[in-house]
Amino acid sequence: MKELHDTCSYLATVCDDDVAAKIRQQVDDIDERWRAVQRALAEQSVDQYNAGVQHVSCWCDMVKTELSRHVTASCDNLNAQNNSLTVSAVCLLSLYPKIQPSHS
Repeated sequence: MKELHDTCSYLATVCDDDVAAKIRQQVDDIDERWRAVQRALAEQSVDQYNAGVQHVSCWCDMVKTELSRHVTASCDNLNAQNNSLTVSAVCLLSLYPKIQPSHS
């Protein structure tokens, strides 16, 4: 954005007043649209964060319930509980997109 504003300032000094006013107005319009995009992205990020917190909270509640459940000590029952917890963890992780490394 700095380059855009620098260019606008330069053009405003070398153009007549009508053209300079139009250039300034167009740059002001671009600035306002950019601020709107930034606000929308910030709101989207907050919404995604809150949804993630809610998913993790629900998962923690489910795990707490599962772990507090009385399980008769047998290999089959313990394996079933372990499988239930494993499946819930896999389901939780599948809700979130894989983070891809940036190739800069």
